[in-house]
Amino acid sequence: MRPIQHCHYCGRDFAPDHRGRTPKACARKQCRKARHDQAHRRYVQANPNIYQGFYPKTRQWLQEHPGYLRDYRKTHSDYVAADNAARRRRHARSKARRADIQDEIRRRKIEAIRGLRGADIQDVMRRQIDGVLDLMAYPAPADIQDSIDAGRPWPVPYSP
Repeated sequence: MRPIQHCHYCGRDFAPDHRGRTPKACARKQCRKARHDQAHRRYVQANPNIYQGFYPKTRQWLQEHPGYLRDYRKTHSDYVAADNAARRRRHARSKARRADIQDEIRRRKIEAIRGLRGADIQDVMRRQIDGVLDLMAYPAPADIQDSIDAGRPWPVPYSP
């Protein structure tokens, strides 16, 4: 059995699989992706012409076969629909990854407002309205404390 190792990407300790080489990353998805991206960048840097000339050949072939893509899309509508749906999902994921920290803070606050529950309906509604007005009035600047408090629900001030 190998000794516990330290992940180069997240910093956590992990027990490596005894069947493989000495790993640099733990089994978490983010760490494996970071390791893969690093290896890919290193490979492309060592082989700079690896992707050269791919698209010009495709473009030339498409110019020699006009209407091919239009006909393909007409005859393979199920594939096109699945491809479009996957493209929308990929776009939504990439858009979510690019989200600003301010957007994340606002999203957390809105979710906290939606989650308010209580015995007195007027009290809950007042707290929800106060939270929305506070959110709309002036967005608080991002703070290190906000990222630390990410696990705790956003406190809505009580106004009688």
